[in-house]
Amino acid sequence: MNKKIELLKPKIDVVFHSLFKKGNEKITKAIISSITKEEIKEIKLEDRHVVGKYPKEKLGILDLKATLDNGTICDIEIQLADNKDTTERFLYYWSRIYSSQLEKGKPYKELNKVIGIIILDYELDKTKNIEEISTNWKIKEETRFINLTDKLELFIIEIPKVRRIIEKQPNDKLIQWMLFLDNPNNKEVLEIMDKNEEIKEAMEELEEISKDEELRWIAELKEKAIRDERNLMEHAIEDGLKQGIEQGIKQGIEQGIEQGIEQGIEQGIEQGKIAIAKKLLSRNMSIEEISEITELSTEEINKINKK
Repeated sequence: MNKKIELLKPKIDVVFHSLFKKGNEKITKAIISSITKEEIKEIKLEDRHVVGKYPKEKLGILDLKATLDNGTICDIEIQLADNKDTTERFLYYWSRIYSSQLEKGKPYKELNKVIGIIILDYELDKTKNIEEISTNWKIKEETRFINLTDKLELFIIEIPKVRRIIEKQPNDKLIQWMLFLDNPNNKEVLEIMDKNEEIKEAMEELEEISKDEELRWIAELKEKAIRDERNLMEHAIEDGLKQGIEQGIKQGIEQGIEQGIEQGIEQGIEQGKIAIAKKLLSRNMSIEEISEITELSTEEINKINKK
């Protein structure tokens, strides 16, 4: 009897991008449609050099970019650790995609709408009191609620809320997808597969890519880095409190806490990236590929390699 393979966690970014990559347009179209609540006839996925099921495929970690049949561009990112810069980072990625469309000499009116989608494995402070799993953001005039433009639309989706509302909205396709991303082994996901053909197809694809040892190894590194980052953030908060109390007379308790947290988070993230880079170097992976995975510069990786 063949041993049943342990499924990779689809909310880990490298697994997410391997699942919803070029060639898997049907399930990608389904998850985007569940978020935007709009019917999507066709979808075009870019080759973003994500980890694939075949060993020779190039490695990389990038956001998911899809172009819909009406020209609208969807940029999807998944974020597991709260680095306290979610909003700023989200807007930066949206603006990068929007501005990259314009070629020299072309008019601004040719810019297509860009929908930014960020899936969070934590609750955002600004939306904690909102029960819904997804919030939709646009630019509106403050008192008259008039849309300034239809070119910008943002969706923030918070996975932790799914457990609180699944019983109230069991047939909501977005909730079904987030339940799958959170834990594909959940018995409720198995029940959903009987009614949701696309999630059933996603499960079959997940089972296939879970056999990829290279992907499994990188996913484990990423998961460990996220755990370490969260632990460091917790310690940073504790250290920040102590530092804030000690420096309270001179600088104020609030400022001390903020500095301690920021310093701890920055150091923790950097240490995690360096640890992953060292392990990838030991596997003789190229400097360019390691740079894409860790977001460290090639110069930084060369320095690590010389130590």
